[in-house]
Amino acid sequence: MSRDTPAAGPADHLAHIVRSLSSVLIERQQVLHRFPELAFEERRTSTYLVEVLRSLGLEPRTGLGGTGVAVELPGAGSGPTVMLRADMDGLPVTEDPAHEPRSEIEGRMHACGHDGHMAIALGAAEAVARSAEAGVRLPGRIVVLFQPAEETGAGAARLIESGLLDELGVDCVLGLHLWSYLPRGEAIVPDGTVMASADEFRVTFRGRGGHGALPHEADDVVLALSHLVVALQALVAREVDPVRPAVLSVGRIEAGSAPNVLPPAGTIEGTFRAPDTGIRGKLLHRVGELARSIAASHAVEAEVTFGSGIPPTVNHPGPARILRREAAEVLGAAGVHDGPPTMAAEDFRLFLRERPGAFMLLGMRDELSGAVHPHHHPGFLIPSGVLAEGCEILVRAAVALMEEQPPAR
Repeated sequence: MSRDTPAAGPADHLAHIVRSLSSVLIERQQVLHRFPELAFEERRTSTYLVEVLRSLGLEPRTGLGGTGVAVELPGAGSGPTVMLRADMDGLPVTEDPAHEPRSEIEGRMHACGHDGHMAIALGAAEAVARSAEAGVRLPGRIVVLFQPAEETGAGAARLIESGLLDELGVDCVLGLHLWSYLPRGEAIVPDGTVMASADEFRVTFRGRGGHGALPHEADDVVLALSHLVVALQALVAREVDPVRPAVLSVGRIEAGSAPNVLPPAGTIEGTFRAPDTGIRGKLLHRVGELARSIAASHAVEAEVTFGSGIPPTVNHPGPARILRREAAEVLGAAGVHDGPPTMAAEDFRLFLRERPGAFMLLGMRDELSGAVHPHHHPGFLIPSGVLAEGCEILVRAAVALMEEQPPAR
């Protein structure tokens, strides 16, 4: 049977509808691309999502975690409830002026693919709604969650703490991330770790400021911070097993306001990432310990703070196997891989800590369409056809999970 011919099974029926909606998914992604909003500010985004869902005859729940939206889809059977999650927030990035469509909000951009994730989730909602109108009944139940504030790592935590998963009756969770580092037509779905942890740190050194010509009368916090930046790299190079990945990066240094003045304070900020929780814990301890010891050796005071952090995103083997199989159904077996994991991070991990499920990296790099720039880059683009591919994989996997995964609760 041709992949473009509807079949009796609900998964094939949904897949046929998704393919017919390919241009609609593109249009919605382009609309969402025009008004990127930062974490917990996604009000216009939320309004648009609600308008689309209501136009499909659905009744979304709004205001979740502030700006989040959830909707239960029709045609539910008695099996498990699968949640499909899409993130909503944009980034403080100024978009390439050559793009069309382009962000209408100065200094803001959907430069990570979240507009595409939302379009994919809307497509899944419409496919299920149309399928239900045609009298097709699912083996279980699907809910779609549009989550705020993924970029800050705070959105999933807020929703989980509110008891939302229990309120929605969620048994399993599925998600994906469009991935610019992987060619279109390929996907990564490991049985275990798919994305690393991410922790931010901030170190401030304070001492006596002074004149650059009289360094012996002052404390040189810039010199101390410089030693710290170099020493931090040795944590990964010399204290982490070389066959177990980890990365530490300093992204910001701030100190002083004049070339001939030794400032009284200076700050560095950075991140460290590791797929292994043991290595993550070691780095958490050693960053602070190293900062304080270097401060003491330079006779300055140290203040060390850490963000709340995101643990590694670790798939559950059963759901991962199902998601990988359905991805192969859409992309072909040769395009679907079980690794390698990435050192980027995702707060989807927090859902996976509460419920069984899986997360996929869906390749979107496409030379012909110009989709060659990395995430968080002003030139970031999404190739149009990848949206329908992602949507079809998710709806197929959701149906398969209902049929094969026992309820978690």
